[in-house]
Amino acid sequence: MTIYQLQNFLLVAETLSFRKAADEIPVAQPALTRQMQQLEEEVGAVLFDRTKRKIELTEAGRFFKQHIEKLLHQLEDVRYRTGQIHRGEAGEYRIGHASSAMQSVIPVLLKQMRKEAPQVKTMLIEASNRLICEKLLNNELDIGFMPNSIVPPALSSRVIYQENFALILPQSHPFSITGIVNLRDFCQEDWILPPQRESQGYVENILRIFQNHGFLPRTVHESPNSASVLRLVEAGIGITLMGKSTLKGIQLDIKYQELINIPDKVEMRLVWAQERTVELSAFLELLKQFLPTPDHIKD
Repeated sequence: MTIYQLQNFLLVAETLSFRKAADEIPVAQPALTRQMQQLEEEVGAVLFDRTKRKIELTEAGRFFKQHIEKLLHQLEDVRYRTGQIHRGEAGEYRIGHASSAMQSVIPVLLKQMRKEAPQVKTMLIEASNRLICEKLLNNELDIGFMPNSIVPPALSSRVIYQENFALILPQSHPFSITGIVNLRDFCQEDWILPPQRESQGYVENILRIFQNHGFLPRTVHESPNSASVLRLVEAGIGITLMGKSTLKGIQLDIKYQELINIPDKVEMRLVWAQERTVELSAFLELLKQFLPTPDHIKD
């Protein structure tokens, strides 16, 4: 039995006339009649009562029609949604992200996707750079957003945006952060930073900044979660460096100074498994349309 046969069966079942159905298809009436006879032989049931002047569906025919209508509708839905997935317009995608991405790229992206591609479902997994890389390589994530990550050769990436680091202090800190900041002035401070073993590049970048200023920080606490770090800074446990966008919408008792004089920047990357580039091409192209511009990040 073919989809063509089933579609023709439904047409005959609706018109209850081989002649009318044959005219609509169009196909020769004898050929259509043979199709229906072959279909009856294949399903092992008489579908049409031909003993009367006008053909009627048998009880088996009515049952068959009811379920074939559902099946063909489902098949059409599968065909349509498959095309959407191919174009990146539907499906479920697993997105890994560093906590800082939630303050910048993720909300803007998902808001636009929800508006323009509502069929696309996303599952967010917050994790460290190291864990995101592992999950991408194990096909447990589809894409990831990571700042200043050291990307393994098996992963592909592209830069989404760059921004300045910011020095963040508790509001009660005696140092006045106005004008140009010299990090060397904070060499005796207690610092709160992400764990280097989890950062996969991010902390290495921060340590290079300190080295360029002639010291290494005294780290008193480590956390990969930017919100946790900011809370600890607010409590006066230490100070930190983060991307400026991490402070977007934050209402805490802290103060900060953007480090515009430092050449090192926070570089947010979109990352995916290289071997899945073709598979994810439509989704990546969709993301390209909706990813926020640097201006959106800074607002």
